[in-house]
Amino acid sequence: MKLGVNYLFIFTETPVLFWKKMSSYSDSELKKMELKNKIKKAVSLHVTLKAKERQEKRVAQKLHLHMPDINERKLITAVSTNNTERLQEMLSGNHNPNSKDNHNRSALHIAVSRGYTECVCLLLQNGADVNSQDILGNTPLHLAACTSNLQIITHLLNAGADINSLDMHGRNPRQLAESKLHILRHSWKSRTIEMTNLREQLQQVYRG
Repeated sequence: MKLGVNYLFIFTETPVLFWKKMSSYSDSELKKMELKNKIKKAVSLHVTLKAKERQEKRVAQKLHLHMPDINERKLITAVSTNNTERLQEMLSGNHNPNSKDNHNRSALHIAVSRGYTECVCLLLQNGADVNSQDILGNTPLHLAACTSNLQIITHLLNAGADINSLDMHGRNPRQLAESKLHILRHSWKSRTIEMTNLREQLQQVYRG
């Protein structure tokens, strides 16, 4: 029987007929069929992934999103996992300190939002743009103001962060910090926050 047999037809037949047909193949023919099927699956998967990649690029272009290359993704991963050793190695190897994800968030945005102070320092020391804006217009200082991380805020300000930079809603970092203070006050009045936690966060805001 030829290898060009319709495999779909085989699997729609009764078990007895299917067994007879499969028994008629030699071991070498079966191996060739198996290899052929594996190649088909691999090609199909490759085509599917390529189609998905093209679709993502079209969406990104339509929404004006950034499409990171492989080196950018590696650096973003190092920052996201707080892998300072790997980050230092990549920055020393001339990787872009301003690498961004597909939401235009820079490595510095991610380090700030997660409170990774050492990553923040490494990025700033290697030329990261302290006033880079993500798709929502947030700078790293906007994010730092929301987290009230005074150490990171200090590093950003020393690096030249613009306190008057506006996000897409027209808010600057100071206004975001004040909004957080309002939320903390409301949480205290409604007794939805532990007093020790409230005291610590208020101290951070007032010291800023």
